[in-house]
Amino acid sequence: MISLIKRILKSNAGLTSQLRRVRNWYNARIKYGIKKFGPDLQCNRGLVVCFDDLELGHNVFIGYDCYFGVRNIKIGNYVQLAPKVAITGGDHLIDQVGTPIIHTGLESFRKIQTAQKGVVIGDDAWIGFATIIMDGVTIGEGSVVGAGSVVTKDIPPYSIYAGCPARKLRDRFENEAQRIEHSRKIGGHWHLQSADQSKVVKV
Repeated sequence: MISLIKRILKSNAGLTSQLRRVRNWYNARIKYGIKKFGPDLQCNRGLVVCFDDLELGHNVFIGYDCYFGVRNIKIGNYVQLAPKVAITGGDHLIDQVGTPIIHTGLESFRKIQTAQKGVVIGDDAWIGFATIIMDGVTIGEGSVVGAGSVVTKDIPPYSIYAGCPARKLRDRFENEAQRIEHSRKIGGHWHLQSADQSKVVKV
C-alpha cells in the first residue's frame, strides 16, 4: 500500500507539490505557531519558536534545529537560515539587586519580564551554520553571515560578515550600481532607500 502511494506521488508532481504546501502550512501555523508567513516556506525539523509574533516573508528556508528565542522577529523574503541558527538574548536582567538571574527571565507561562528589542533580517540574507544572532540586531538586505558567527551589532546591507564577534570581511558586490540592480531585481527595499539618500546628498 505504501509503495503504491509513493508511486502515485512520484507520477503526479502537482499532487506532490500540493501536499508539500499543506505540510508546510501545518508545520508553520499549527506546529510552530508562526504568526505570519509567505508562500514557499520551508521549515525543517527541530525548529523552536518561543513567541507567537514571528513574521516571515516568502521563499524562506529554515534549516533544522534553529532556535527563535526573541520577541518581534521579522525575517524578509528569500532568506536562508542554515541549521542550528539561534536568535537569542535580552531575556534576563543582570542588575537586579537581591534577585537571582534565573528569576528575571521567562516565567512558566512564557511571559517575559524583560524588554526585548527584536531582530530584523532583511531580504535575500544568508545566515550560516550555527550562527548566533543577539537581540536588537538588524541584518541588512542581501547580507551574508559566515558559519559559527556571533552577531552582536547591526550588519549593513550587502555585506559579508564572519567571526566571534562578527566583523566585516568584504562587500557582497563590487559596487553600488550592482547592489542597486540586485535589490531591484529581487523586489527588495534597499535600492529605494539608497535612491532617497542620493537625492538628499545632491540637494
